[in-house]
Amino acid sequence: MKINTFTLIAILLFTINSAKAQNTLSFYNLGDYVAQTQNVSAVYLPKNNFTLGLPGIGFNVNNPFKLNEFLVQNNTTNKLETNFDNLLLNSKALNQSTMQINASLFMLAFKTKKGSISLFANSKLVNNIQYTDQFIEVAANGINDFDLKNNQLNTTGYHEIGLGITQQFLKDKLTIGLRLKYLNGFAHASLKNNASISLEIDETTQNWNIMAANASLRTSGLSNEDTSYFTGNNGFGMDLGATYQVSEKWSVALSVNDIGTINWSENNTSYNIKDTEGTIYSGVDLNTDGSIQNEIESAINTVFKATETVENFSTKLTSNTYFSTKYFASKKNVFTALFANRSVFGASVTNYALGYNRLHKKATYGLLTSINPQDKKVKIGGNAAVNIGAFQMYVATDDFLNAFKKVEEVSQSSLSLGINLTF
Repeated sequence: MKINTFTLIAILLFTINSAKAQNTLSFYNLGDYVAQTQNVSAVYLPKNNFTLGLPGIGFNVNNPFKLNEFLVQNNTTNKLETNFDNLLLNSKALNQSTMQINASLFMLAFKTKKGSISLFANSKLVNNIQYTDQFIEVAANGINDFDLKNNQLNTTGYHEIGLGITQQFLKDKLTIGLRLKYLNGFAHASLKNNASISLEIDETTQNWNIMAANASLRTSGLSNEDTSYFTGNNGFGMDLGATYQVSEKWSVALSVNDIGTINWSENNTSYNIKDTEGTIYSGVDLNTDGSIQNEIESAINTVFKATETVENFSTKLTSNTYFSTKYFASKKNVFTALFANRSVFGASVTNYALGYNRLHKKATYGLLTSINPQDKKVKIGGNAAVNIGAFQMYVATDDFLNAFKKVEEVSQSSLSLGINLTF
């Protein structure tokens, strides 16, 4: 197979560094103060007439282990070595995780009489993975009897360029936001749904009995071929949002983000194992005049019937939904209750949060507490956006305790930050 070492390492790192992302909850509460919040809510009623967004970054990480627990220094060689035993200890029977990185490359927003118009460009990496403890056990303890099923992977890297429009209706009580996005994919890897492979080893003969179904890995942009910044993998997406002012004190908001599809037609390779209900493998004959490497490769292809194909395919984006209600205790004090949801491999990943923000003409700052029912961990975060002259600086995190730790000591982290020019 042509898939290179870098690609295999990258897929592994995407896997072990995956996360139950916190959905940028605290960043969401910066609202109309920061133009980049349109990435989580399409509704935007700017505080400034004109905003030019400089590059910014946002990411979410939540691992069951710290990096220095998985990469352990060998006291003899002083080199870092992987420790899958630690990873196995922290693995449940079924583990669902995601990692999200969003690089805001460009943002231009104009205030209109009844809303706003914005232009934007982002680069995103979204990694969803579902893995079983048996998958990690094979890596930790070597090949033995195993039954690998319910393991799923979907990693997508793409650029988006788009136009956003926000408009008020019904005497300004109803506000609707729409963002239309051109999508361009630069990398993808996903396992076919319901992929499975199992191995039984006969204790007497040591023969392997291998069974496989739907065992196929689709990739794009991960081969040795050089690719440009923009590829032939095109798509279309949109974000929708609406806010309704129920009364002077209360408002409700709904946002659905990343509805869209990417068509992968360039630099594609699929790696497939033929479906089999039982293939017997009795070993490889190394006492041969031919190349040992060729004999091993031939045996692998015979057992797994591995093939490489080139075919086009389409994938959907991972959509995110936010529902919130705000209570305005006064013109400067607002409390927010927030629900966020993602559907990953048919299962919902939810987060609940309560937040408070202090509002000023050119600044806002606040605190937020959130919980993910899947891991039942309560987190404390905060946010701030401050205008100093023409410069606006913003920062938000869902978890104060882990946001600024050393990378190797972090198991959970969420951080969004950037600088804008506002006029």
